[in-house]
Amino acid sequence: MKEIISLTRLFINESLGISLFFYNQKYNKKEFYKQLFTLIIVPVALIPAYFMFISLMTATYIGLSMIDQTSVFLSVGYIMATVLILVFGIMYILSEFYFSDNMEELIPLPISPRKLIFAKFLSILVFEYAFAGFVFLPILIIYGIGQGMGLIYLLLSFLVFLTIPVLPLSMVTALVMLVMQSASIKGRKDMLQIVFVFLGIALIFGVQFWFTSQLGSGDEVDFQQLINGMLTSNEGLLNTIGYILPTSFLMAWALNKITLMSFPWVGALLVITSLSCALMVAIGERVYIKSIVSGKIMKKSRKLSGAQRSKALGKKSHGAMAVFTMDLRLLLRTPVYFFNNVSVVIIAPLCVLLSFYFIEIPAEDLQGMQEFFREMPILINYILIAFFIFFGGTTATTATTFSREGKASWLTRMIPVTANDQIVGRTGVALLIQSLGIVFTIIAIQFFFPLAMSTLLLTVILGILGSLPILLFGLFMDMNRPLLNWDNPQKAIKNNMNVIITLFVGMAYSGLLIGVSALLGYFVNDFLGYAFYTIIGITISVAFFKVINKRLEQEFMNFEA
Repeated sequence: MKEIISLTRLFINESLGISLFFYNQKYNKKEFYKQLFTLIIVPVALIPAYFMFISLMTATYIGLSMIDQTSVFLSVGYIMATVLILVFGIMYILSEFYFSDNMEELIPLPISPRKLIFAKFLSILVFEYAFAGFVFLPILIIYGIGQGMGLIYLLLSFLVFLTIPVLPLSMVTALVMLVMQSASIKGRKDMLQIVFVFLGIALIFGVQFWFTSQLGSGDEVDFQQLINGMLTSNEGLLNTIGYILPTSFLMAWALNKITLMSFPWVGALLVITSLSCALMVAIGERVYIKSIVSGKIMKKSRKLSGAQRSKALGKKSHGAMAVFTMDLRLLLRTPVYFFNNVSVVIIAPLCVLLSFYFIEIPAEDLQGMQEFFREMPILINYILIAFFIFFGGTTATTATTFSREGKASWLTRMIPVTANDQIVGRTGVALLIQSLGIVFTIIAIQFFFPLAMSTLLLTVILGILGSLPILLFGLFMDMNRPLLNWDNPQKAIKNNMNVIITLFVGMAYSGLLIGVSALLGYFVNDFLGYAFYTIIGITISVAFFKVINKRLEQEFMNFEA
C-alpha cells in the first residue's frame, strides 16, 4: 500500500508540477510569481460562474418542489456530474496512461503492473473528486437542507459521493486499454485518442436525442398523457430519467428518503463501484504494459528512391506557409491540442442544429421569426457576428502557439523565416479553425432561417475582422510568456495562463465593441455602426501586428525550455 501511495504522490506531483513550484520559489522568482498568479486568478475568475451555477441549482430545486418532483433533483445532478466526468475524464485518462513519459522509467523497476495502474487511476481520481465536489456537493447540500435531512443523510451522501467518479472512469479506462492494445491499430494511436473524445461527446448528444424522442414519441395526446403522468406521479419522471444511468436508481432510492433500505442501496452502489475498479485493474494487468511497450516500437518507413528523396528535399514553400503547415500539423496530430482547439467549431454548430430540431417550432412561429429577421437585420447581423467571434475568442490556438512546441521550440528560432511570416502563419491556423466553425454554423442555420448572401458576406467578414485582435493578442501573450517547460502536452493548454487571460480580455473587447457598434447602428445609422466596428478592429489588429513584428525576434532569444 505504501508503494501505491508513493506512486500516486509521484504522478500527482508530476501533473501539478509541485516540485517545480517549490524549486522556482527558491531559485526562479519570476516563474514562481507567474505560477502563483495563475493559482490565485483562475479560482477568482471562476467564482462568479460558480455562484451562478449554485443559484441555478437552487432555482431548479425550488421549481421541482412546486410540482412535487424533488425526487428528480438528485438524479439529474448525479447524471450531470457523471456525464461531465466521463467526457472530461477521457482526456485525463489518455494523458496519464498514454501521454506521460514516466512509464519509460517505471517499467524496468520491480513494481507490479497492478500497482502502477492503480496508482495512475488514483492520481486521476484526485482531480475528478475535486471536479465532482464542485458539481455534485452543492446539489447534495441543497437537497439536504431543503428536505430537512439529518446526520444519516450526511453519512450516506458522502459514501455516494465517493462512488461518483470511480464507475465511469474505471469503465472508460478499461475500454481505452482494450482498444489501445490492439495490434491492428499501431501507428494510429493519436487518431484513436481524438476519436475517443468525440465518441464521448457523441454519447451525450445520443442520450439527449434518445431522451427527447422518448418524451416526444407518439401523437400529441400520448405526449400530453405522459407529461400529466409525470407531474402527478412523483416517481414517473424519476424512472424516465433513471434509465439514462441505471446506478442513479440506487442513488435515488438511497437518498431521496432515508429508511433502513437506504443502507443496502448504498452498499450495492459501493459493491458495483468496487467491482468496476477491480475489473479495470484486471484488464490493465493483461493489456496495458503490453500496449505501452508495443507503442514504443516504430513502424519502419518506406524507403524513398534517390529521385524521390531529391524531390522531397528540394521542395520550397513560402515562409508563412511553412509556419502555417508546421503549426497545423502539430495541432492535428496531438489529441489534446486538437480537442481543445477544434472541438468547439464542431460542437457549437451541432448544438444550434439540435436545439432547433428539438424545439420543433410551429410553422406560424417560424414564419414570424423569419419576418423579424427581415425587419431587424442589424440585430440579427450583430448576433451572428458575435457568434462568429466566439469561435476566434474561445480558441487557444494563438495563445498556445509557442507553448505547444515545448522543448522543441529551439527549432522555431532556427528556421529562416521572418517575424512577419511567423505572425501570418500562426494566425492563419486560428483563422482556418474559426472559418470551419463559421461554415458549420451557417449550414446549421440555413436549415431553419435561410440568410441572404449579403448578410452572410457582411457577418462573415466582420466576424473574422473582429476576432483578429483577439487572436493577435493571444499570440502576443504567448510570445512574451510561453509555457515551454512541460512533460505532458495537456499542460501546454490546461496549465497555461495565456489562455485564460486571452479569453477574458477577448470577451471584454468583443462585448464592448459589438455593444457600442450595435447601439450606433440602431440609434444613428447602420453604416456608422459597421464603420466604427471596422475601424476599431483594423486599428487594433495593425497595432498588435506591428508590436509583435518588432519584438518577436528579441523574445525568441528569451525562450527558456
